[in-house]
Amino acid sequence: MMLIAAFVIMEGCDGEPKTLTMPAHPADCDAEPAAELRTLCLVQVAADRAREGDVDEARAACAGVTEGVWMDECHFRTGEELARAGRMKEGLEFCAKAGRFRGFCFTHAVWNAPPDDAPLAAWEALGTPFEAEEGVASLRARWWFNHYVGTGLADSAAAIAAPPESAAAARGAWAIEAIRLCDGDIPCAHTGWGSTAPAGPPLAPNRRVGRYDLPFPFEAERALPSVPGFAGSRRLVGETADEDLMIALLEGVWFHEKSGASAFAAWLDDPRPRVRYTALRCFRSLPSPDAEAVLTAMRGDLDPIVAAHIDDALKFETWKGKGTK
Repeated sequence: MMLIAAFVIMEGCDGEPKTLTMPAHPADCDAEPAAELRTLCLVQVAADRAREGDVDEARAACAGVTEGVWMDECHFRTGEELARAGRMKEGLEFCAKAGRFRGFCFTHAVWNAPPDDAPLAAWEALGTPFEAEEGVASLRARWWFNHYVGTGLADSAAAIAAPPESAAAARGAWAIEAIRLCDGDIPCAHTGWGSTAPAGPPLAPNRRVGRYDLPFPFEAERALPSVPGFAGSRRLVGETADEDLMIALLEGVWFHEKSGASAFAAWLDDPRPRVRYTALRCFRSLPSPDAEAVLTAMRGDLDPIVAAHIDDALKFETWKGKGTK
């Protein structure tokens, strides 16, 4: 039986509603009157079938696309839709063929993939074709995110027991959920590490989202150890486990969209540089009545990364919205 998706236009020239049918299979695109329209049709069919988890039909549709940029686009859209449908392995196989869109496809696929029961090692194995180390790190971050975020329980036991290569990703994911369950309260969340786990209502998978920022704007900060985060973002890794937990909690507050700039103020003069950089990056990007005064008072700081943040924030008035997501 042929599957046809249909939609209704408000009305046609005669005032009556008109129903159009969209092609459901690659062969249906042969009816298009021009090569360009056939290509667009095939890309759409590939994405539609991938959304339903139909790998064979999606693959057949992309195989019919011969123009370079549209081949990349077809693999991109198919890869992200397969991952969204829970077909992560096949989705990343398409992303690996997405040419100029390869990196974007990987990020979209990883961070749209729903939670599943696969072990961490199985997820890590999927990242090897994608700049191996970074690909594995991103999949590791997503696995831990799925393990904690939105589940309604921030039990730190698994994160504490995580192997060294997973420790930062585990702390980061745990912190996001602990902060959510504590409604942005850092002391509340912090006491849940190694102690009574914060608990509360879970979130539906499509609501497990939050505020995030693009990777670090300054080269000196980018050179510091960091791990991938939500939707292609990154966070700094602390020099010790305790320092890293503090950074993870600050990033959890940033992810928690109810939080304001004041939540970061107490850490603007923290003696640990990476904690301070994190707090400053978050503080400078959120509205607050005293942002300009606070940042102006910090001018002349001898730390070059702090100085770069301050100069940039004051130049562009970043607390008025620049750079937030």
